[in-house]
Amino acid sequence: MIRLTDAIRTGEFEFMDNIFPDEKWEPAQPASDTELWRYIDFTQFVSILENDALWFSRAAGFFDSYEGALPPGKLREIADGVSDRVSDQEEFILAFYNALRNSTYISCWHEASEETAAMWQVYQQKGKEVAVKTTASRFERALDTGSKVVSGQVEYIDYSNTADITVNRISPFFFKRESFEPESEFRGVISDFESPDGVRINEDFTDRVAEESSPGMSVAVDTSELIEEVYISPVAGGWLESLVDDVLNTYGLEDIPVHPSTLNEDPFE
Repeated sequence: MIRLTDAIRTGEFEFMDNIFPDEKWEPAQPASDTELWRYIDFTQFVSILENDALWFSRAAGFFDSYEGALPPGKLREIADGVSDRVSDQEEFILAFYNALRNSTYISCWHEASEETAAMWQVYQQKGKEVAVKTTASRFERALDTGSKVVSGQVEYIDYSNTADITVNRISPFFFKRESFEPESEFRGVISDFESPDGVRINEDFTDRVAEESSPGMSVAVDTSELIEEVYISPVAGGWLESLVDDVLNTYGLEDIPVHPSTLNEDPFE
């Protein structure tokens, strides 16, 4: 159980600066013309066009259980910052960051100069049939100017030996373990973290945040700006290329080119 001092029970969140100490931190940015790819299924593709929106998924539901986690050294450092007001400091900080990942939403993209066989092999098993290509600058321009999205490159670190990372509400979601480095990930992140009304920081805190947070968030985008080109899975038939082309025409996006996968090119023909 997380036991709180009377100061925390009666206080509000004036100690937030200790928990999220680096509010001005921003993620590294790629060159504006860096190509970004998102591998999705056909229904997700149609949903983007129909809603003029990207779906950002809740971080707590991702495959990587370390999403939003702090390296142990950094966890201890931040826990020490609240030691004068909280007992069981590390549990207390873990509750905050677990709640944070239940109320943070992410759209993941792969940085590459061309479509990637490894990405198709990973995502085809999940029924992904379409790759949307954009660039870093297009991604930014496609978002509404009032958007709360923070975007940038993921940095891959050794969690077991690293304490030297900057921390705010967003930064834990731009660090991943080195084993994920082949993903070469660019992502957009939204933090929707708030303490539920009337709830103190106790053992039920994370559960309440998870219950009151949605499984994802739809973020408005200008699809004509976002989508530069579309590529079709190397295992999909030509019928899908034609269907994607027809759907783009239906939504007034006939200028966006649709390509069969270059992985199917035959050098002997």
